[in-house]
Amino acid sequence: MIKKTILLVCIGISSVACANIKENKIAPTYSLENKTDGYFMEPEVLETREQVNALFSKSWFYSYEVVLDRKPAIKVDSCKVLSKALREGYKSSDYKQQNALIATNKICTTWADMGKLKPSNESFLGSFKHGAALPKKLPPELSLIISNDDERRLAKANSWEEMSHIQKMETVNDDQAIYYDNSGGIQRLTIMAKGDYNQDGIEDVVLHMANAVERGSYSSSYSYVVTRLAADAPYTLLKQF
Repeated sequence: MIKKTILLVCIGISSVACANIKENKIAPTYSLENKTDGYFMEPEVLETREQVNALFSKSWFYSYEVVLDRKPAIKVDSCKVLSKALREGYKSSDYKQQNALIATNKICTTWADMGKLKPSNESFLGSFKHGAALPKKLPPELSLIISNDDERRLAKANSWEEMSHIQKMETVNDDQAIYYDNSGGIQRLTIMAKGDYNQDGIEDVVLHMANAVERGSYSSSYSYVVTRLAADAPYTLLKQF
C-alpha cells in the first residue's frame, strides 16, 4: 500500500522530488535573496545545485581591471576569472575597487559553498527566522567586529546579542532583515540557502551579512554556515569567510 501511494505521488512531481520522498530526504533550498541581482542582468532563480554551480563561470554584466607587476592588465568578469586572478596575486590599482573585489570574492565563495549543499536526513532549523529573538540564538561571530576591544569581547561572548545589543530590527522580507545595534552598527542579514553542508545528515543554513555604521564610511561583509544539532541546542558556527 505504501509503495502504491509513493507511485501515485511520483506521477505528479519530478523524479528528483520523488527520490527525496522515497529516501525521506530534505532537498536543499535556495533563497531568492541570493545576491545575483548585483552581478547579472537579471536576478537568478536558483532551484538546483547545477544552477548554483553555474554561477561560478557565468559572466557578470560589468568587469574589473586588475594588474600584477609589469604584466598586461586583465579583465575580471566572472567568479572563475576573479578566483584565478586573486590566487595569482593580481590586484586593482584602485584601493576602493580592491575592497570591492574582495567583497565580490566572498559572494563567489558563498555561491560555491551553496553548490556543495546536499539533501539532509533531518533538520532542527524549523524555528530559524528573522526577529528580535534571533540575535540571542546565533553565534557571537556574526557581530560587527571593528576594534581590538571587539576581538577581546568576542572571545568571551556566547551570542550575537551579547556582543551587539540589538536595539531595532527591520524586516525586508522572509529571508532578509536589517539589525541595528546600540553603537551605530547596521547589519543586513540574508538567509542564502539551506542544506547539508558538512555531510552529517543535518540541515545547515548559509547566511550573508553586510555591515555598515551610521554616518560613517565603514563597510564589510561576511558569510557563515550555521547549524543546529538538536531542537533545544544552540546554533553553532561551521564556517566563516
